[in-house]
Amino acid sequence: MSKEMVTAWLENEKQRFEKMAKDIWDHPQIAYEETYAASLQMKQLETAGFSVQANVAGIETAFVAEYGAGKPILGVMGEYDALPGLSQAVSPTYEPLEEDGPGHGCGHNLLGTAGVAAVLALKEQMGNGEISGTIRYYGCPAEEVLSGKSFMARTGVFDDLDCVLTWHPGSSNLVVNMSMQSAASVKFHFKGITAHAAGAPHAGRSALDAVEIMNVGANYLREHVVDGTRIHYVITNGGLAPNVVPEEASVWYYVRGASKEAVEEVLERVKKMRGRCRNNDGDKLCDGTTRLLL
Repeated sequence: MSKEMVTAWLENEKQRFEKMAKDIWDHPQIAYEETYAASLQMKQLETAGFSVQANVAGIETAFVAEYGAGKPILGVMGEYDALPGLSQAVSPTYEPLEEDGPGHGCGHNLLGTAGVAAVLALKEQMGNGEISGTIRYYGCPAEEVLSGKSFMARTGVFDDLDCVLTWHPGSSNLVVNMSMQSAASVKFHFKGITAHAAGAPHAGRSALDAVEIMNVGANYLREHVVDGTRIHYVITNGGLAPNVVPEEASVWYYVRGASKEAVEEVLERVKKMRGRCRNNDGDKLCDGTTRLLL
């Protein structure tokens, strides 16, 4: 097998994969909802003779497609989830296809498509007797929320690989063999006591106040973490209306660092920003849903 043979096949099939990429761009779906892209890719791979295992790790949009037999076993990973609020036509100016709808701001319509193209190109060379072994395409959902591959890895689907490759769209063409940042995703849910914010504010205990106090603490923590550490969050539930004291509120955090150990150390410090709460065991730090003491 030569590089020229592979690139010649890809050039000949270019329009097919350009169409797939555009099709996924036109049908963006967020994490764990990528049924359109997953179905499109599975159909292409099945048609080409790959055996496809769907619903991997109990996730509807996760799958593994395999061709060949024996060693070596080479994996290629693809992603296809979109981000919320990034709906966009193919244009250099802001032109949302759906106001506040999802879109592929990170090039995942290209990422998964190129992974499919890569394994199909290798399959052609196997059919010509140029190479032997097993090739697999891993349809990996929910990359944007950090968790799709984690659930897949937990079920062991990567365990027997000899090598696995992936790629990401960028501004230059280069090979990267390095560690990326470790990351953790965690959601905190607070529970307070609702009341009318104008008529009886003294009777309420705002769960949103708990979220905001936690976020203030986390922002002060930024001054005291090692370089390269990142702490970011969004409030996913801040209440229903300004004149109702929020009974429930939630905040979603990402913590990133140079290593798993660094992330775990900072994450433990972030958890302490929850403050103190009361549960059935009395006044102590709580896990999960909390009732704020004010």
